[in-house]
Amino acid sequence: MTVAAVVAIAGGSVLVLLGLLEGLARLARGSFLGSVILGADGRTSTSKTFVLLWTLLVGWALIALLIAGQFLTTRGCVHHLHPRAACGGNPVALMQVGWRRFLGGPLSGTYLILLGIPGAAAVSAKQITQASVNGNGFKTPRPRVGASPISRVTEIFSADDGTTDIGDFQYLIFNLITAIYFVTQFLHPDGTGLPTIPDTLLGLTGVSASVYVGKKAVTNDQPTVTGVFPLPLHDGRQFTVIGTGLAVDPASPTDAEPQITIDGVSAVIVAQKGGNLVAKAPPSISVEGAPLVRKLRVMNPYGGITADFDVQCL
Repeated sequence: MTVAAVVAIAGGSVLVLLGLLEGLARLARGSFLGSVILGADGRTSTSKTFVLLWTLLVGWALIALLIAGQFLTTRGCVHHLHPRAACGGNPVALMQVGWRRFLGGPLSGTYLILLGIPGAAAVSAKQITQASVNGNGFKTPRPRVGASPISRVTEIFSADDGTTDIGDFQYLIFNLITAIYFVTQFLHPDGTGLPTIPDTLLGLTGVSASVYVGKKAVTNDQPTVTGVFPLPLHDGRQFTVIGTGLAVDPASPTDAEPQITIDGVSAVIVAQKGGNLVAKAPPSISVEGAPLVRKLRVMNPYGGITADFDVQCL
């Protein structure tokens, strides 16, 4: 049996297992893949997708090594004092050497890192997203049905408003490069078992995961209004809203614009100065006589909405 046949059978085994799990989940009126890769907000989770990717890749490689090492006739060179040199260029024999090495030695720290980085990122991202969905954060839950397969894929590297998120895109690119390297190296066995991942690639995936989680934490802080001046507000006059999380964050750029409403009526935003907003009061917010107290609210570019802030109108 050739290496191509071994890896094909291993790949088929993984697909059969996925199909079985998906079938059992659907019998229970659910979806295995959907529950694995969807986040608490109903969108495709970048971090959970790569946890699944690396689980499948490492599982595929181990099944292939298992088939070569346990179900095929063991080549005589495998028992040599220096098996890798003795087996020469025989790929199946080298896979058998790799299987024996995998069983006889500790798991490489490379894979503890490679599987741990996406896992840690997924845990951190889940905590942030869950807090945003259940609390007063930026996330607006998306319905879990009706999304096309293409839109589900683009959510891996997109922000909630559909634009490309540079942090997610960076995380995607470096993980895909590392995954392609893993597959190509495994298809050319050298007797090491699971391929050795260079420290450079490990470093890039680690840094991109840190940026991904850090960016997610920054952009999910609750927006707040701390002040409005000058007060009282007058029809058509400019005013400034001071607060946190009101404008676009440099760590997660977006084309969306913030919105200000006063008792549900939109105010025209004139400028964004730092993290503050300058706007023009809408008409008919004041009447002759005593000042009125109205509710001002800001929705930032990420969909986060502040608590009502009382402003006097005259």
